[in-house]
Amino acid sequence: VRRRSSGAALITALLVVAIASVTAVTMTLRDNQQIFRAAIIQDQERARHLAHGAETVALHLLERLEDYDDLPWKGCESPTLPLEIEGVAVRARLENLHCRFNLNSLARPDDPPLAAFAGLIGQAIEASDAESANPQRLAVAVHDWMNPETDDPVYRGMEPHRLSGNRPMRLASELLQVHGFDAPLWQALAPWVVARPGTDNAIDMERAPDPVRDAALNQATEESPEIRYFRLQLVVRIAGRDYFYCATLDGPNGRTIMREHTACEP
Repeated sequence: VRRRSSGAALITALLVVAIASVTAVTMTLRDNQQIFRAAIIQDQERARHLAHGAETVALHLLERLEDYDDLPWKGCESPTLPLEIEGVAVRARLENLHCRFNLNSLARPDDPPLAAFAGLIGQAIEASDAESANPQRLAVAVHDWMNPETDDPVYRGMEPHRLSGNRPMRLASELLQVHGFDAPLWQALAPWVVARPGTDNAIDMERAPDPVRDAALNQATEESPEIRYFRLQLVVRIAGRDYFYCATLDGPNGRTIMREHTACEP
């Protein structure tokens, strides 16, 4: 009886030790995870703070320029600018958004540049593996997608059911939601299009790539060719991790139109 009692006591003691060890390890892991999460949140906040500071510098640069020909680079895009802010590496790039076709110009109720966009679609199809399609029909589909007075029944027949946008686009990648557009066609069009504020399609004819310039020749001359919108992309590297930031800037007015804590579209 004594041996049985001693054996039971030993087993109980071992179980207590095992449970205590598991509990201690679990608590340690949980504490380490909480410390890791806190460090990530702290790094994210620091990256956001640095990105906003770099955005302010970019706005100041654009706002004080009297002529955008004075920019210290040629072409539509600046080279990647390596910066160091508060000891943190930051990579910055500015892009002139008037080197791209403004998809929101297709939201005009009157005289949208459908022929110009159809021409751009045709060039994208020829230059890619995108399936052959009717460029004119696709251009009209984009116009209808943004028109609040139209509701194409093709979207209600999809699974899941949905409605067309009925508003200007916020991001150019919304093209993927328009009936007839697929991923290969979007990838081919992505370097040539943008969804920027307003319904103008003012193109920087001196700097825009050939497909965009060719498309612009198929549209009526824009009354306001003012270059004002730029896109700022930042990559902030902290503790071996990259934090991405993308903003649309109204240069002459020193305003940020849209800000996202993610990488910019192609």
